[in-house]
Amino acid sequence: MKYLPLLLLIILAACGPNTSHSSGQHEDSVDNNSAPLQVRPIQGYFVRNTVKQNDSVTCWVISSPEEKDSILAPAKTMTNVVDTFDFANEIVTAVQLRPSDLTQDVQLTSAMVTEDEVHLHFAIRADTPKRSFTAAALWMGAFPRTPDVKSIRFYSGDKLLRTMRVAE
Repeated sequence: MKYLPLLLLIILAACGPNTSHSSGQHEDSVDNNSAPLQVRPIQGYFVRNTVKQNDSVTCWVISSPEEKDSILAPAKTMTNVVDTFDFANEIVTAVQLRPSDLTQDVQLTSAMVTEDEVHLHFAIRADTPKRSFTAAALWMGAFPRTPDVKSIRFYSGDKLLRTMRVAE
C-alpha cells in the first residue's frame, strides 16, 4: 500500500505525452536521423495590436531586430524580466493563438532537428472557462543558429501547421 503512489507515478509517466503513438496517422513525421533540440523559452513580450492575425494559430520565425520590433513589444513591469536574444547566433520562433475569451495555453512538447529542418511540436489548448476579457496565448523560444537549418516546421500535436524558411 505504501508503494501505490510510486506505482501510479510510473504508470502515468509511461502513458504521458512524450510516449510513442500507436496510430499510424503521423503527418510529416520526423525521420530517424533526428536529434533532440534544446529550445530556450523567451518571456516578456506580447504581439503588437497592429499585427493582423487571420489564422487560429500564427507562427513566426523572427530573423532581425527590425522584424522583432514590427511584431513584438516588451511587456515590462516592475517585477518581470524581458529576455534578450542574439539574432546572429540564435533562431527566434513564436506561436500565437487568435485572441479569445476562452482560456488558452501553448506549450512546446518536443523539438527535434534533422539535417536541414527543425520540428517544433506544440500542445495547444483553448477551452472553458470563459473569461471576461480577450487575450491571445503566446509562446516564444530560441535555439542556436546553424547554417544547416533551412526551415522550421510547426506542429499542433502531429498535425503540421506551417513550414517557414529561415532567413540567412
